[in-house]
Amino acid sequence: WYGYHPYHWYGYYPIAREVQTPTYNYYSYNYYNDDSSYQPAPVSERQVFEQLGEQPGEPAEVTLVDTYFEEAVKGFEAGNYDRAVERFARAMELAPNVVVLPFAYSQALLANRQYSQAAEVLRAALAKVKPEKEGVFYPRGLYPKEELLLAQIDDLVEKAGLFSSDADLQLLLGYQLLGIGRVDQALSPLVFASRDMINAEAADILLKLLEKIKSSETEAEGAAPTPGAAPGSVPTPSQP
Repeated sequence: WYGYHPYHWYGYYPIAREVQTPTYNYYSYNYYNDDSSYQPAPVSERQVFEQLGEQPGEPAEVTLVDTYFEEAVKGFEAGNYDRAVERFARAMELAPNVVVLPFAYSQALLANRQYSQAAEVLRAALAKVKPEKEGVFYPRGLYPKEELLLAQIDDLVEKAGLFSSDADLQLLLGYQLLGIGRVDQALSPLVFASRDMINAEAADILLKLLEKIKSSETEAEGAAPTPGAAPGSVPTPSQP
């Protein structure tokens, strides 16, 4: 979705496709239907790169949403977070049914240290999606360098520590920690946010996702071969 940068999604994986025009090529995440809404296709992580060469038909022309989206991503990559916030907001106004846009908008607000607004947008995004259908998205690939993301999360950790009773900050922190795979660390702030009336619904969605991730990890560990055992071998039980 974000060009060549590494990214991570939970749930479904939106596939960007290159659109060729007479003047230049661009990447779009939109799949244009009659109502111009985006319908994410359920694919596995393994299929992401395989499907890059199997994209649907191209839209007739570059839309204003595509332009705003591209400008937002470029602004984000350049560290111009004010511009990224403004452009993502405009894209959302024109394409309210594109489920990935609010998550990108929330991330731009976080990068711009507009934490309360980022939490508000995140709540609205989680309220609109059905996790078992569309998935919960984390736009990690906006960052050209992983260090930038980690530094912003460290700033958020410090802020959340200073204002430990702020449920918005705790929700945002739990989401960020979950997105970078720090599942155990995400539990405490999400539990705190779940006790707040405004954030309860969003926090519960993320807590269910957290449990799903932990269950998957447990199953994967249970299926792992015994260290030192030959492939396909069955460990011999210890004698009493």
